Amino acid sequence: MSESSVGRGRGRYLGLVAVVVVVAVAGFVGYVVYPRFDLPALEGAGLLGLAAAAGVASFFSPCSFPLLVTLLARQAVADSESGRPARPAVFGGSLALGAAVFMLLAGVVVALGGEALFAGVTFTSTAGITIRVVVGLLLIFLGLIQVGVLPFSMHAVSGLVHPLLKRQARLRRDRPVAAFAVFGFGYVLAGFG
Repeated sequence: MSESSVGRGRGRYLGLVAVVVVVAVAGFVGYVVYPRFDLPALEGAGLLGLAAAAGVASFFSPCSFPLLVTLLARQAVADSESGRPARPAVFGGSLALGAAVFMLLAGVVVALGGEALFAGVTFTSTAGITIRVVVGLLLIFLGLIQVGVLPFSMHAVSGLVHPLLKRQARLRRDRPVAAFAVFGFGYVLAGFG
């Protein structure tokens, strides 16, 4: 590697670090300006730091991190084989943007209607117990299907998803940056399931 490419890479990295720091400071300022939880500033900063660390750590979970690196590497190799410059940072940024859009939309939904919708739902309320029982039974049902105790065919689901997969493959071929943004959105959406 030449010295100039190392310098450019270091400059990009420092720029990314600066952006992350600015976003973190903006989040803390927003927390201080809008003190929703009535926590002292020091405890609020610790809570904000913990939330940010948990968000970052979720992308590095053992099951998903290899998937993301593999997808980015596969696209970089496909680009270099076709004569186009490999742009893994662009695709990674696009994926992150799609994930951020989902989180932003989820935050807006929670901010606008979450309190009214779930005001009476607590861990011990009737609604909370019902939600836990239904989700628990669904997880047990899906687990029994997965281990083969309940014979259940997913071919109907496969048939429904096939047209969507064809459109996604065409988008990935024609506009790979947009496809990575859609994937980032769907990746976080699947994580909520």
